[in-house]
Amino acid sequence: MGKLYLVSIGPGAIDMIIPRASEALKNSDVIIGHQLYLDLIQPLIEKKEQIASPWGQEIERVDLSIKKTKEGKRVSLISSGDIGVYALGGLALERLGENKQKVDFEIIPGVTSANACASILGAPLAHDFLTLSLSDLLVPRETILERAEAGGKGGFVSVLYNVQSSKRKTFIYEVLEKFKPYRLSQTPCGVVSNAFRQNENKQIVAFEDLFSMQFDMLTTIVLGNDATRVIQNKMVTERGYSNVPEK
Repeated sequence: MGKLYLVSIGPGAIDMIIPRASEALKNSDVIIGHQLYLDLIQPLIEKKEQIASPWGQEIERVDLSIKKTKEGKRVSLISSGDIGVYALGGLALERLGENKQKVDFEIIPGVTSANACASILGAPLAHDFLTLSLSDLLVPRETILERAEAGGKGGFVSVLYNVQSSKRKTFIYEVLEKFKPYRLSQTPCGVVSNAFRQNENKQIVAFEDLFSMQFDMLTTIVLGNDATRVIQNKMVTERGYSNVPEK
């Protein structure tokens, strides 16, 4: 009997994949995903049938996973980070619902880019925070800018995904402008590229420095707030424990 596993592979390192996800990959007949993600987990799937599809074919990838499952195969549809966060988990459930297809499936969580990058930087997400994807393929730029404005006004530590691409070279700076009225120029911010992968790189910089930096799609930015400090070269957002009166 077929089963569809919606598998989160985390930031990229094999030892960051949770045991349940590793078990699902082991039990699968077919692994489907973007080639980049397949390459990251080759030690776990090298003897499995693998099907790669490029960016822009997300619907086709999901539909193929469902088709293979209905043929009786055990299929793992994989995504980096958590498959339910800016990934294919939602689309898979939409396609199953739209076609009223009865398929046995399981969603397996993973370490998100926000969590992975936060751990590299220190503890910048110790209080309320938001995540914001800058990709305008599915969301209008105006909406992204409105959300950035709201996040800045709310004082949230903010994690920016999909920061810069060849077609969106300047949009990141428009987003930063929305945060600017609500951030001090020296507010600590973190920039992480290739988290838990080869060529990992991290920087902790002042908010004002971000406007002169270049990024890419493998970069995540963490914007601190007025409670964020740099302690021993790590970002820390104070939650306020020291302000609680002693009993």
